[in-house]
Amino acid sequence: MTTMCPACSGLLKNGPVCSCGEKTIDTGPVSDCFGPYSPYFNMSFEANQCVHLYKCPACGGDRRIAIGLRHI
Repeated sequence: MTTMCPACSGLLKNGPVCSCGEKTIDTGPVSDCFGPYSPYFNMSFEANQCVHLYKCPACGGDRRIAIGLRHI
């Protein structure tokens, strides 16, 4: 069975609200920031999660949110 990340597929439109009160922007999967052989690479698809980095345009803060994969 195939899985997909709703955030990567554009199905999730709203990110979390930052502690400063602004809406955060999804900058994509954390795995895009590191190469596949990096010690920080997270094999999140094996864990049925895709970890996304959300960044606040106002204060510059960021959060990592694990998004559950969906079966299609």
